[in-house]
Amino acid sequence: MYKILLSISLLVSPLRLGAQTAEDYFHGGAQSYIWEQDPEAKKQIETGLRRFPDDPLLKGMAGLLIKKEQERQQQGQNQRQDQQKEKDQQQQQQQAQQNQKQDSSQQQQADQQKKEQQQAAKQADQQKKEQQQAQKQDAQPKEKSDEKEQQADAAQAMAQMTPEQARQLLDAQKSNEQMLPPKALGKPADRNRPIKDW
Repeated sequence: MYKILLSISLLVSPLRLGAQTAEDYFHGGAQSYIWEQDPEAKKQIETGLRRFPDDPLLKGMAGLLIKKEQERQQQGQNQRQDQQKEKDQQQQQQQAQQNQKQDSSQQQQADQQKKEQQQAAKQADQQKKEQQQAQKQDAQPKEKSDEKEQQADAAQAMAQMTPEQARQLLDAQKSNEQMLPPKALGKPADRNRPIKDW
């Protein structure tokens, strides 16, 4: 335990006295780096490099800080790319859902229009059939009325006959008349007998 305290005091003591050597700057920057105080570590290493530009430890530590900064930037870019990908995927999913809704609504509209067209066609057929039936019914009374008119015309024609035409008509009907045949004389029917009903 004593050795640990001594080593810590040796590490911290140069910081209290002010860094004078390249190693002092290096140890201060390394300690800040370990404690993830990167801005402080960078400051100490840059200060040490200004005073000791050729020191390999300071250069190595500066390279390590640059590498860490690049990794951090790369991670930030990766995170932004991942976020952008997620955002793009969400937008694509939303667009796909909207397209599905539009497609389904368009399909419903098309189905509705088709049903309306079918109903309109059925109504047109029904009206056509009704018109045909009405025309048939109108035609039948005309034929009947034509027969009645002919009969009425014949009756009028008869009413306008001259007496001589009437005599000729009656004579013609008399010549067409025939005598009824005489009744057959057979056995008289027995009225007391039962009538056969079969």
